[in-house]
Amino acid sequence: MAKSSSINKIHIAFDGQDTPPLKIHQLFDPRKFNQLLAVTGNVTADFINQYLSKFLKVEIAISQNETDHQYSSNEMVTKVALANSLLAAANKKPAKLFSALSSQNQSNVLDSLFKIEVAPTQVIHSRFYLLSNSDNDDCRVILGSVNLDEHSFDKQHNQYEEVLVFDNDRMLFNNLADHFKKDLQPVLRSFFSTNLLKAAQQQIEESKKDSEDGTGSALVILDNEQTDRIAEQDVTDIIKHDVQQDIDHDILPEMITKAMRDVTTNRTQDKENIARAVKQHDTIYNLQKESVSPRAAKPKLKTREKIAKEVHEALVSGMSPQQRDAEKKYTTFLYDRPMERNLANHASGLFVPNDTGTHPIPFGKIATISQIRDGLKSIAAVMKGYQQYVVDYDDNYGKRFYEAILYAFTAPFLWEIRSKASLNPEDGNDVPNFLILGATAGSGKSTLLRIINQLTWNTDRSLIDFGTIYPSQTPQKKAKTVEAMEHYMSLGSSYPVLMDEIEPYFFQQDQYSRHLVVDTMNELVNHPHAIAPLIGTTNYDSGFTMLRETARRTYYLQIDKVIDESQKGDANKYIYNVRQTLNNTLFKDFVMRMAELLEDDETPWRSFNQESGRLDFLTMTRQIFKHYYEMVDMDVPSYFPETVVDDFKESSRNRWAKLYLTQSDDFKYRSSDQSLLFDISKLNTFNGFTADSIEKYRNALPIELCVDGINGKRGKFVEIKAAEFFRWIGEHNPYEEATDTNAPQDSNNDASEKKARPKKKGFWARLFG
Repeated sequence: MAKSSSINKIHIAFDGQDTPPLKIHQLFDPRKFNQLLAVTGNVTADFINQYLSKFLKVEIAISQNETDHQYSSNEMVTKVALANSLLAAANKKPAKLFSALSSQNQSNVLDSLFKIEVAPTQVIHSRFYLLSNSDNDDCRVILGSVNLDEHSFDKQHNQYEEVLVFDNDRMLFNNLADHFKKDLQPVLRSFFSTNLLKAAQQQIEESKKDSEDGTGSALVILDNEQTDRIAEQDVTDIIKHDVQQDIDHDILPEMITKAMRDVTTNRTQDKENIARAVKQHDTIYNLQKESVSPRAAKPKLKTREKIAKEVHEALVSGMSPQQRDAEKKYTTFLYDRPMERNLANHASGLFVPNDTGTHPIPFGKIATISQIRDGLKSIAAVMKGYQQYVVDYDDNYGKRFYEAILYAFTAPFLWEIRSKASLNPEDGNDVPNFLILGATAGSGKSTLLRIINQLTWNTDRSLIDFGTIYPSQTPQKKAKTVEAMEHYMSLGSSYPVLMDEIEPYFFQQDQYSRHLVVDTMNELVNHPHAIAPLIGTTNYDSGFTMLRETARRTYYLQIDKVIDESQKGDANKYIYNVRQTLNNTLFKDFVMRMAELLEDDETPWRSFNQESGRLDFLTMTRQIFKHYYEMVDMDVPSYFPETVVDDFKESSRNRWAKLYLTQSDDFKYRSSDQSLLFDISKLNTFNGFTADSIEKYRNALPIELCVDGINGKRGKFVEIKAAEFFRWIGEHNPYEEATDTNAPQDSNNDASEKKARPKKKGFWARLFG
């Protein structure tokens, strides 16, 4: 059997001869060819931006993916072609693709130099690519299974692909070009509808009017309200215009309207799909059904007005008024577009909506030395408040407040840093998308969240209260709240979601934290893209815990000291006055400097803490801030954090240390395994513990300390490796006999000592635990 490394999964045959692997830009060579005509199963904005931007003219038809179902000819129209076209429009795929294009490629689309098309009522499975040069007779035909996306050409994607290349075969080229013109073009419609292009052009014109020099921003980013309106118009147009036009041109039979009316019958097999897909398909099918007049012997389409009303009701009926209210709680948008980063023109790649929300404007501006000094003094004033009014404050504790500010400044770029710092996909978990401030009541955690909001967004109104996302009597409130959090993070913005007072159940119950934290991080690790980080606070109260999988992907800072009650009035007055002086000038400067580091291929993103071995994903942020202090001739403060902290690990260690010190008799030594057995069921309310203490302590115990791994944590008795446990909690191991080299020892003592002494770890145990 051939080794996997010797298997060529991307097979390229050039004029009939096997060819060594070619790079994408060699296949789609813009130096040799300047026009592309293609039929493909998928096209991505990244592929267009990276490989097709230099072509003078591009026309791409998107074909359908193969279906596993054996449909009749009418069902191929109603349940495949038409349904998929309606789904694409309803899911805003055209708007998402257009918004992800570079500004130059958006202009090419608006100027009709780039065309992307679909067949809304016909199923196309073809795939071919025709390249030509308008200045000479050079031409190229590419046939095979590949699409215009990166996965098709990724050797590590574990997918076989065929690529057949024919250069200057004019007969084959003309044959396929004629086939495209005569057979495919009549059924094709623009993927970017007139509604979308009109909105894009209007946004550019608005930008020109608002700019001082009349040039404006060439980049178009359509907001949710615009894309909602476009989606409604497009779905209506597909049904009323495209279907009717194909009926009128005899591309579709007249009785296709009857098939549309009957499209909801025999749904059993389709309903075996996942719940979300079923719901989406049902919506689209019902739209088709309701768009045809009922009970007519020869069904016909309803009027445009009636269809438009039904489309609107169908697309909003899937959400309750409570859900719509919940969605509107997130209103802060900051878009990270590295393709638009242009340091020569002072463009950081970040964009925000303008004041009226009609078009995006660049975000970021280099600050003066005086402004940088003022920004650092504002942070110092914040820290001074904690120094003065927090009980038992010290600089090590103060670092946590500053660390939260550094994380917030870095948040919009975390997804880029994650991709640059990761050698292996799983390394992405070392750049957590979640920052949780575990705090006791009265510690100033909510105030810190507002300060972060002011320092980055120049307002304190972007906070979302976890408990009030949905009213208290809402059915399935917990699940819906987590769905709302997921929605806020996936709106395309990279500004952090600021969430106050997250309830402990979110972290402790698998169905909530695993769904959001673990699944989100896994998605980001495998498919890096811009997504909003989450910065949240939660009550600590000496009982906070997280599932291990959640803790692995979360940056946790513990703020467990309170503001002196006797000085509460002075503290409130002080911090109020400080907050009146805060602004985001320093943050605007920071994003420019971070953008410069991201553009520099020599920037070292993989910096590790020597003590903990953890990746310090904020290393570059720390360097920028140290440079700030150097620029303004100020000393770096003693509370400035030099590396990441691991408060969850420390709080877990402290919890078990206290448990052992207060209840050592409950830890039973098992000499045969040199382990400790602890009856975890004793952590009950009868013995003075809280109702959820068992899970809190179980979650806090590292798996590597347990005999037989995860099995050592399960069940009534927890079995812990004795020597490792005592080293972890920092206490003397009473079961390890001291060796007195001067005292005589008999063979029994030797045997006893050997039995009590921990076994020496071998190479594999030291390496893998």
